[in-house]
Amino acid sequence: MAQVYSYQYNGKQRMKQDKCRASMTLDKARIWLDFNEYCADDKDNAPIYLFSTADIVNDSEGNDVELYEGMEVSVFDNDLDRFDQPDALLAEGVVIKNFLKSSQNVKWLIRLTKNKRSYRSGNLYVYWMSDL
Repeated sequence: MAQVYSYQYNGKQRMKQDKCRASMTLDKARIWLDFNEYCADDKDNAPIYLFSTADIVNDSEGNDVELYEGMEVSVFDNDLDRFDQPDALLAEGVVIKNFLKSSQNVKWLIRLTKNKRSYRSGNLYVYWMSDL
């Protein structure tokens, strides 16, 4: 996970977690998600990942984003295609409060939602920038 520090936000002292920026131009502003931090599946088998230890994160364009329960977010992770060219992993999800006993330092998780379209990846939840 990225660095966390005290941060002045909307007149209050809050905690902010700096997330990675995209190494390429994305289709829209997205928040970085480490796809290696898978932690569970929900009752419908949707994947859940560790997301943030703080309430404020930055998106791929550097904008501050305040997380809250039920927030819909677009996420990305830097990846390479089979030719070692940048090809970001993309997904959509919903922010949920951490319910895991094993990762108590993490405040927020993300539950991925199914793609609305069928992408070449064949994955119901994750697709690649090159699929767009």
